[in-house]
Amino acid sequence: MSEVGGNLRAMILAAGYGTRLAPVTDHIPKPLLPVDGVPLLDRIIAGIREAGMDRIGINTHHLGEMVAAHVGRRKDAASITLFPEEEILGTGGALHGARDFLADASHFLLHNGDVLCDADLTALVGEHLSTGALATLLLVDWPMVNSVVLADDGRVVSIAGMPASRAAGRSLTYAGIGVFSKHLLDDIGPGFSSLIDPLVRALEADPASVRGVAPGHVRWSDLGTLARYLGAQSETTEPGKDGDPALTRITGHGSDRKFWRLEGGDWSAVAMVSPPEDPEFGRFLEIAGFLGGLDLGTPGILSKSEKDHTVLMEDLGPESLFTLVQKEGFGSERVRAAYRAAVDRLLDIQGATARALSGCPAAVDRSLDEEALRGETDYFRERFLEGHLGLEPKKLEALADGFQALAAVVSAQRQVLIHRDFQSQNILATAGGIGLVDFQGMRLGPLGYDLASLVFDPYVGMPASFRNELVERFADGAVPGGNRTEIGAMVRAAGLQRIMQALGAYGFLGHVKEKKEFLGHIPLGLEILRVLLKETAAEIPGLTGLSRILADPRPSQSPAE
Repeated sequence: MSEVGGNLRAMILAAGYGTRLAPVTDHIPKPLLPVDGVPLLDRIIAGIREAGMDRIGINTHHLGEMVAAHVGRRKDAASITLFPEEEILGTGGALHGARDFLADASHFLLHNGDVLCDADLTALVGEHLSTGALATLLLVDWPMVNSVVLADDGRVVSIAGMPASRAAGRSLTYAGIGVFSKHLLDDIGPGFSSLIDPLVRALEADPASVRGVAPGHVRWSDLGTLARYLGAQSETTEPGKDGDPALTRITGHGSDRKFWRLEGGDWSAVAMVSPPEDPEFGRFLEIAGFLGGLDLGTPGILSKSEKDHTVLMEDLGPESLFTLVQKEGFGSERVRAAYRAAVDRLLDIQGATARALSGCPAAVDRSLDEEALRGETDYFRERFLEGHLGLEPKKLEALADGFQALAAVVSAQRQVLIHRDFQSQNILATAGGIGLVDFQGMRLGPLGYDLASLVFDPYVGMPASFRNELVERFADGAVPGGNRTEIGAMVRAAGLQRIMQALGAYGFLGHVKEKKEFLGHIPLGLEILRVLLKETAAEIPGLTGLSRILADPRPSQSPAE
């Protein structure tokens, strides 16, 4: 223990509700929220220990039993004293509640339990002891709430406009961290009170009694919103330990959005942050509300901030059709039942087309029509044939007529509501049935497109016999009822279109976005494409050139030859 720390005790304020982070804080007390895998409370305690203080008090109220359980699991639990509050006492009343504990030392460090800060606490304590001040506040510049005026000589001259002062100085924010003489306790009585009141009275009695320190380059955040909390995390997060709440990144998707799973006890939720320039965020919210209202498997929205492009949603679980297939294979009846349920969910979505047209503009303001389908094959040509295979653009010009013929065939299918990316990683096998994610690209599109995405999926190698079973199930349930042979032809043509779009995406994600894992799905995607080109050769003869180039995709090969 250092000389500085030996003259102090510490108090962490951990009783509050953290209402701005609700509903997260309805289930997890804010001091236990993990930051890079470490609970915030543990980070605060570590900083206090580094400053040399060995006795720490913590007040508790909201979800206090969780805080107590966490502290009890710490190796140094014997040196930490808890002060449960039957009712919230405020920042001043909490000190009165721990009065005897704090008064055993001549000074104490006070640290809010809901702020993340890397300030040098040893330096803060040293500054306080060197001046003999009653209080020394750590201050940061937060323009939207700055309310503490700090004079050039280090004196705090006003807090929240009190006492009225015309003294010049910088307007700053109290960081929730300060060092105080035990004599401050003499002016704090029982019951609810704010720390501001005794500090203002001290200023009125002695203008030199309260000082401030505003170090530069301090990392500080009150983690007061979901966006600020998630913004405090590094690119990778670690799971929690010993039953503590955990925040883990959800990876493996191609989107620029970031996803996390937050878990505490028997509660969990998924958070999503979209880039500021993401035009799809508003669509996501509107479509989620529409599909949720029809009980079509989308996660419920728990909270949202359109300003921050942040949403907290119901956790549908980690098990997608993709992960289910990886674990059990298509021979599993559980896997087959989940895929059948996915087909039924797809039929429900298509059955909601009329409702979307009348009640959800975001779901139908786009169409995967002939022009858009040609855009997909242009994407395939640019990002896969040229970008991945390295073929010369001029040698691919002869493919244009075949791509146009394909777009004409697929766009002639009846237009229905489609998910647009109805593949195994976006379909979840949940306790309640089938859940859907990544649905913000919903639009009107060809009848067979979504089913083709499911059964000709490069993420999984579906056996042809099971694929045929699913196509027949879809055909039998289509409204109006479809001829199995005709529906099968529609799905194959849409599958050809879809697999080219997927290969284009893999080329873009793997080479441009440098998400190399997507390149690993190209071999299966190519295999599916070759099979579909053979199966649709009679219906779309203009793509024979593509078949030749894929049979021997050397850069010197011309599709026109």
